[in-house]
Amino acid sequence: MTIAHRPRLTRLCLVLAAVGALQGCGQGPSEPAAGFEMPKFADPVLAEGRSVWMGTCRACHLMGAAGAPAVTNYPNWEPRIAKGVEALFKSPIHGIKGDDGKYKMPPRGGNERLTDRQIEAAVEYMVASVDYLHQQTLNP
Repeated sequence: MTIAHRPRLTRLCLVLAAVGALQGCGQGPSEPAAGFEMPKFADPVLAEGRSVWMGTCRACHLMGAAGAPAVTNYPNWEPRIAKGVEALFKSPIHGIKGDDGKYKMPPRGGNERLTDRQIEAAVEYMVASVDYLHQQTLNP
C-alpha cells in the first residue's frame, strides 16, 4: 500500500464508523451503548495494547466498520480466538486480502509505524476485551 492510500483508508474507516453510529436502527448486538468505554486492564502488555488499539484499531473494530469484526460481537470472534493468538497476530501484521485481491485490512492495520510487538499487544488487548465484554453480557 502506498503512503498516498493510507490516509484514504483511515478516512474510509472513520466515515464507515460514523455512518454505522448514525444509522438510527436501534442498538444491535455489535453496537456499543451510549457512554460505552473499552475495558482497562492492569497488565502492562494489555495496557500498551489498549493504547495501540485506541489509536489504530478502534476505528474499524469498535463497531465493525468495513466488515471488521466488532469487539462486541463475540460469536464472530469465537472461531478466530479458537485458532490462538499466534494465528491472530498474522492478520494485522500482514494484512487480510479479500476475494478480489484487495486489502480488507491493510498490513499493520494501516499504521506502518507500529512494531510487531505493538501489534501483538493490541491483538492481546482485543482478545481480552472481547472475552471481558462477552462476560459482561452474561453477568451484567
